[in-house]
Amino acid sequence: MEHTLPNWTRIEGVIIAEHLDPKVVADFITKTKVVATIDWYDRTPNLMGLTLAEEGGRLAAVNDANEIAPVVEIEDFALDLANEFNAEVMIDEVSADALPEDAEVGSDAPELAEEPMKIVELVKIPESSIPLAAALLGIDVASVELDNGWQALAYDAQYAQNVGDFGEFPRVTLMASGDEFFASLAVDDDDETETIYNWSMSTRTLAAGHSGDKIGAEAEELVGATSDLRRIAEAVPGADVAAAEGTAQLRGSRAVASFVRALGVPSQIATYLVEDEPADDIPGLEMHYARGISNAIGRSVDRILLEPESASNPVWETYHKVAVEQPSIVRVIASVEAAIGATLVVNAFRSAKPRSGWVKLGGVVGSMMLIDSVAEVMLSKYLIERTKKRRGE
Repeated sequence: MEHTLPNWTRIEGVIIAEHLDPKVVADFITKTKVVATIDWYDRTPNLMGLTLAEEGGRLAAVNDANEIAPVVEIEDFALDLANEFNAEVMIDEVSADALPEDAEVGSDAPELAEEPMKIVELVKIPESSIPLAAALLGIDVASVELDNGWQALAYDAQYAQNVGDFGEFPRVTLMASGDEFFASLAVDDDDETETIYNWSMSTRTLAAGHSGDKIGAEAEELVGATSDLRRIAEAVPGADVAAAEGTAQLRGSRAVASFVRALGVPSQIATYLVEDEPADDIPGLEMHYARGISNAIGRSVDRILLEPESASNPVWETYHKVAVEQPSIVRVIASVEAAIGATLVVNAFRSAKPRSGWVKLGGVVGSMMLIDSVAEVMLSKYLIERTKKRRGE
């Protein structure tokens, strides 16, 4: 009889208690034989993350035949953890609460002011899109082209602005702030599929006491943090995956510099991430400032005309011909778009509170249509002026 391999799904969980000792938690999970990775910050001893694998509501565990198989019910595991540590446990959609009502679970660490982070997005994006992206998002963006044809886009913000939305998936994002450094991989718009690795967290993979053997390797592949690091590196063409995995043992600026180098990214990006130095002071990075839309369109069009793949694009050729030879068509289309956009915006503002999600969405879409209509007219004028200059008019 053929043995069918489980179709594993990774799931996340968290344990919340007044205090958690990682070694004690690890020892308890080891006794249950559930395959898991635990992660934690030293400054938050009351919180611990869980990464597990399940199939059909049962967690991966080491069975009596010394194989990893779906054995333990998620509900049973959550309840056992909650009772053992007087904790609240949440795993995927399952929860168990044995936290005392008078429990104090606040962090012992001092609260930190929310400061901008150094963010770098690695993405395949047309160079001509970067100035427009910077203007539309209202952030200054520094860029450098990678050997694989991707762009590294660097900027300061409190959270990722997804400049790479103007490009293609996959997208790798690096973020640094103080002693924090982590990387993420997005393969689509679904946050649930995002892969994240954090060098600032302590992690430990558990597999019923197995380590360094076949079961230990299978557990690491199934739920381990190192496998996340490998997936992130594999998404970047030309990356040294083995070197990237080796950075798991590093911390601080060494981790940043080594991981950036493993991805084939210029050293200027590592300098930007770890040094207290503005991007526009770092040689080799090209700045795209958050200027007006008209300036951004001009810079983007200049780049489009210099990009070989854009010059022969039939869509671009058609638009260029219409904008230069029949600008009235562009103005009519832009006017209709602006009218519809204005109607949606006015309707959103005049609607009684609380406004429905559809009304809010209409307001956002309307605003974008207004901006786009202005951009269309500006782009048309810009192309006409460029054509006149080329003809010597």
